[in-house]
Amino acid sequence: MSRRFMTLLERISRVREMIEREQRSNAASPVRLIRMKQLYLSLSEKLRGLTKQQLIRMASAPRFRSERIFHSAHSAPAYPGRW
Repeated sequence: MSRRFMTLLERISRVREMIEREQRSNAASPVRLIRMKQLYLSLSEKLRGLTKQQLIRMASAPRFRSERIFHSAHSAPAYPGRW
């Protein structure tokens, strides 16, 4: 995983913890909660986009055949005559 991906995951988990703490608080601020939830959604969208890019890169990467498969499919036929 890339460093950027890991950083986004860490940030999302920290913001999620902050939201949960704020919700459990006796003096929870609705404005603070809204801002944190907006930040959480923004980070989640970035993570989704990064994941989508990675999947596209993986799907469009060239694929190479295994050497064993290549040789067995393209090997010369055995000599049918006598030696």
